[in-house]
Amino acid sequence: MTKKEFESIKKYMLDKSKHIMDLKQPEYTNQSEDVLQNFKQSAKAIGITPMQCWAVFLNKHLQSILSHAGDAKLTHAEPIDNRYADAINYLFLGIALVKETNHVNLNNIKILDE
Repeated sequence: MTKKEFESIKKYMLDKSKHIMDLKQPEYTNQSEDVLQNFKQSAKAIGITPMQCWAVFLNKHLQSILSHAGDAKLTHAEPIDNRYADAINYLFLGIALVKETNHVNLNNIKILDE
């Protein structure tokens, strides 16, 4: 694969992950401004931390990707590129949780002006 082909795939996946996030976020956040609301609410309901909840949700997507890696002919409920795009989104949400809970010093991440 050429660098140009890879860059095209990267752009496609980042665009796709943004599109999926934009579609799913209102439902997952219950219209809250807090993009991490789903993890916080679910975690509270079952007595774990938001980070642990995030890890479970991410693992679900990774398990699907790993199943596909083991058997590319496996029937999927949604296209495999959606699973990869969701995994990208979960990584973004994970680092947001890390920043919010100050598990790691991420002071170099600047909040964008609206």
